[in-house]
Amino acid sequence: MQRYICDKETNDKISCNICEIQNNGFKIKPKNNIKYEGIVVSELTIIHPLLIENVLKRKTKRKLNAYLGFLIESLEDDDTSGDEFALILEDTIKYRMIIIQKYAKFLNKEYIKELLLRVNFIEEELKMRIYNYQRGLNSHLGKGR
Repeated sequence: MQRYICDKETNDKISCNICEIQNNGFKIKPKNNIKYEGIVVSELTIIHPLLIENVLKRKTKRKLNAYLGFLIESLEDDDTSGDEFALILEDTIKYRMIIIQKYAKFLNKEYIKELLLRVNFIEEELKMRIYNYQRGLNSHLGKGR
């Protein structure tokens, strides 16, 4: 497979050079469904450290907001089951491992520490919700006549 580096030289001219890219960048897969004639992008490797940091911070912020949104929604909705909490807890544990194994080499240690504290908070909240849900089920089962 050929790899290209595209540089914009002027407003009208873009030059593409075929080369081998070192594996020290962050690889992402584009998720847009817009088709361009003659262009197929299956993977993008970001090499610039500042751009990598910005992309990862945006990704982590979006993911944490999704977890927090679920927790807030579960406060308002009493129909949330313990199974849903368990699935989200499992997902947060996987996400913690992704942060440690994949994102740690691109982000600074202070940001990783803060991010892991936030994930830990979400995990503890989910564990508490699972415990309260199971305790509530046990108390309802004990009151049968």
